[in-house]
Amino acid sequence: MTKLTRRAALTALAAGASATTACGTPARSPRYDGVVAFKHGVASGDPRTDSVVIWTRVTPEGAGPVPVRWVVASDRQLRSVVQTGELITSGERDYTVKVDVQGLRPNQELHYGFLCGNARSPVGRTRTLPRAGVSEVKLGVVSCSNHAFGFFNAYEALTKQEGIDAVLHLGDYIYEYGLNGYGGDVALKMGRLPRPEVEIVTLGDYRLRHAQYKEEPELQAAHAMAPWIVVWDDHETANDSWQGGAQNHNAENNEGEWNARRAAALQAYYEWMPIRDPEPGKPFEAINRSFQWGDLATVIMLETRLLARTEPLDYAKDLGPAMMAWDFTDAANPRPLAPGAARTAATRDLPVLIENGRPITNGARMRTIDPRNPPVGVSVMPDIEGFKRGKLADPSRALLGAAQESWLKAEVEASRAAGTTWQVLGNQTVMARVTAPDFSGLPAELVAQLETLSPGIGRFLQLTRFKIPLNLDGWDGYPAQRRRLYQMLAAADANPIVVTGDSHTAWANELMSDDGATRVGVEFAATSISSPGTGDFVKDVGIDVGAAFVDANPEVKWHDPTHRGFTVLTLKRNEAVADFYTVSTVLSKEYTTAKVASFRVKPERAVGVGPLEKLEG
Repeated sequence: MTKLTRRAALTALAAGASATTACGTPARSPRYDGVVAFKHGVASGDPRTDSVVIWTRVTPEGAGPVPVRWVVASDRQLRSVVQTGELITSGERDYTVKVDVQGLRPNQELHYGFLCGNARSPVGRTRTLPRAGVSEVKLGVVSCSNHAFGFFNAYEALTKQEGIDAVLHLGDYIYEYGLNGYGGDVALKMGRLPRPEVEIVTLGDYRLRHAQYKEEPELQAAHAMAPWIVVWDDHETANDSWQGGAQNHNAENNEGEWNARRAAALQAYYEWMPIRDPEPGKPFEAINRSFQWGDLATVIMLETRLLARTEPLDYAKDLGPAMMAWDFTDAANPRPLAPGAARTAATRDLPVLIENGRPITNGARMRTIDPRNPPVGVSVMPDIEGFKRGKLADPSRALLGAAQESWLKAEVEASRAAGTTWQVLGNQTVMARVTAPDFSGLPAELVAQLETLSPGIGRFLQLTRFKIPLNLDGWDGYPAQRRRLYQMLAAADANPIVVTGDSHTAWANELMSDDGATRVGVEFAATSISSPGTGDFVKDVGIDVGAAFVDANPEVKWHDPTHRGFTVLTLKRNEAVADFYTVSTVLSKEYTTAKVASFRVKPERAVGVGPLEKLEG
């Protein structure tokens, strides 16, 4: 069994801390006789007012320990050295280098780089957080970068935005699939084959996949432009992951135990990402943490996958049939009982069968049908209301867990007590209530095509006629957890802005209380860097998917299901503006960038925030 060891994760940090030299010491390349290269760029992350994490990876020709000097300076040429130090990296941590540089000044713009032998890394730019006097914060918001589906043009387009203070990556930084999995056909056409070509399971596999992604020049440029604040979603481990497993993990299919796979994935993540390692005593799954920009904004990153999430519900497994009571006193000609009628020994409960849009109530017809294998034109009525009242409403179903709920409550209350205007929640899956539009009438040939991409989607599409929640793997699958979150935000008089990834589509939503009377907050969900959205699969059948979602959902004010891109969130004292940008294609490196929508929201003195206002241009 592969174990996630704190020693492996902290080796470079400890070495870097002990090697830090005095401010202004000239940077000298450590003596090293081997040949190395910096093939994976540089990155920084987790900024605080007095520290920031810097990262790179060296690629040596041979094995063994490699000394690396790191340099932090006030100029891009790295001549005005602020701090420098030397550390030793090795195969134990896949030759990655990560340093938590301490003792910096608030709001300090810095440049950093690494040296080894005759090799020099690229130079990155970073900045510590300001302590006070903040009038504006500009955040890039990204998620879902699937190498197999196309080029990372959106990362490159993000680097052309002026004044980005930090980049929030909300998960699915890598994808776990092999060539025979999701996106493999596109990868073959484009020559973007996954490395390794099989689904990743072991520590070595996850390391190779991270390395492949960080070889992309567009991603390297985006990392070098500003500090990143990251969380994982599911694909950093496996699709639809939760505390005890994942949809895309099968222990009987040579994939081993889930705990071993999860440990391997997290070790590689901490090695390859510019993120501060968990504090001693905290589980490695506890990636939730917060960042403060003066009294303007608190950014609170949530963990909703591996720390405490209970298993997602599944319509195929958890949605049972609606039942109808029948009187079998005359077994040759049973008749349905009226609702509330007295039951007898001859009463039997049978699934409700639907034909031509109406329940079958003719006993002779009902007796000719096997509900386990109904004929064409006959279907079993699902018990939607019973499912919603029962399994779906179960208050024990958790995304955050009790410890993270308590932590979040304290963070939000402290933010408001300090007079902070905005509370920004970095979140993985769509939080607004989203009912699936009725897609039950899609052409059979399209449904068959979709089945090859997502087995079982045909049954789900038929269920959409019954107004079901779109995604049980998101907040809609955990309504009691969402209700508790909204109650906590309202009690703290917060001004919440939820930023979201995961869906591969863009959303502007108003988050409403259960009774629809209170606007608790707003949600801006960024589309994907390269992963396909729902609109891509139905674009040729003339359905306006974006309009369909808006029409079916009062909380959804705008939805773009088709384009790839990113979001820029600009926070000011009296307003917050979300600008949604798209790239014209990810199938070619020749592309254009467009701003397709902008929304403004204002803080309110009462509970919640103001309404979303769509801006022109």
